[in-house]
Amino acid sequence: MSDNSQHGPHLLLVEDDSELSTSLVLYLESEGYEVTLAENGTDAEDEATRLPGYDLIILDVKLPDKNGFEVLRQAREEGVHTPVVMLTGLGDHEEKMRGFQVGADDYLTKPFETEELLARIDALLRREAQVSEEGGVFEVGDLRVDLDAEEVTHDDEPVDLTGLEYKLLAYLLRRRGRTATREQILRDVWDLPSEVETRTIDRHVNALRDVMSGTGEDEWAIQSVYGIGYKLEGATRVEGTSRTTT
Repeated sequence: MSDNSQHGPHLLLVEDDSELSTSLVLYLESEGYEVTLAENGTDAEDEATRLPGYDLIILDVKLPDKNGFEVLRQAREEGVHTPVVMLTGLGDHEEKMRGFQVGADDYLTKPFETEELLARIDALLRREAQVSEEGGVFEVGDLRVDLDAEEVTHDDEPVDLTGLEYKLLAYLLRRRGRTATREQILRDVWDLPSEVETRTIDRHVNALRDVMSGTGEDEWAIQSVYGIGYKLEGATRVEGTSRTTT
């Protein structure tokens, strides 16, 4: 594995063809990705639903013991939002539609050029990254957060946050309901390598909790996912005079 792959997106490759999987792992690692391989449906489901999650999943349809459709359906039912590219030797339109119906984001029919797979991966990761640009006004933990104006208020009074505290709050809010690992937070909020160990994240989370409602862990909007990271719950998007819980 190249040095760059240690800092690149982490992909789960699910493929039982050893010749194809070996060539794909080598190719993707050479392009700067970190790759974990699963070779059957049971292992694929375990990996797809574990924490910390993957940045993207490449999922073959035809697998021993459990097909890719079943793996993906179960993962989506368990709240996994990771982008998924499905691979299949079937060019049938109905099979493609079935993949999309159970939650696939893209579909690639074998045989394919590795460059095309790379282009599909890059496109999905760029789309996922656009979540970080989401705007809007939200209410969470008795705070009103305006992501467009970058303002935080409580009872119409400004809340004094440091730049990093605001960045962390906005990051968790945009990923609401999803676990953000320490590695992701270090990379995306602090711009630090994922292997750096710091308790700074915890101090900033505690500072945010201090200005939000809740007196104990079960009441905090920012929940600890022990050994993994944090996730934000209970955010409500404010749209004009109507409010929709997300």
